[in-house]
Amino acid sequence: MKNILITGGAGYIGSNVAELLIKKKYNVFIIDNLSKGFRKLINRKSKFFRIDLKEKNRIKNLINDYNIDSVIHLAALLDVNESQKKPKKYFQNNVIGTKNLVNVCLNSTVRNFIFSSTAAVYKDGIYKVNERSPLKPKSNYGKGKLKAEKIIKSKFLKN
Repeated sequence: MKNILITGGAGYIGSNVAELLIKKKYNVFIIDNLSKGFRKLINRKSKFFRIDLKEKNRIKNLINDYNIDSVIHLAALLDVNESQKKPKKYFQNNVIGTKNLVNVCLNSTVRNFIFSSTAAVYKDGIYKVNERSPLKPKSNYGKGKLKAEKIIKSKFLKN
């Protein structure tokens, strides 16, 4: 049976993804710092850890202790307006947090990594986007997500 780690699993999307995976009989592990998520959304059949993405050693231990083979990375701050007012907070959480997670996953049991990005990475004013649409994020939130995408590609595609 697969062991799947969901970051941001106490949020709306993460909790719904966890529900679906649990119904499919996967072992689901959730990390969330609960800064935006809610403990009441976490399925009791999952194993929950209150961990921030800055805590690399705790994440590494969890991955190793539970032989995590897949990561679904949903954890992020996502308020576009707040990202303009607090760019360092968004950079630390969304970019550095992703970098920490990716680095921990390298040379581990993790074989699959799914990242939830955003349409905010694309040029403003385009309403139908695809993978070839021009990238030109306007907000700090979009810029951070694009940087996170580049980190993921550079680390996983070179291996």
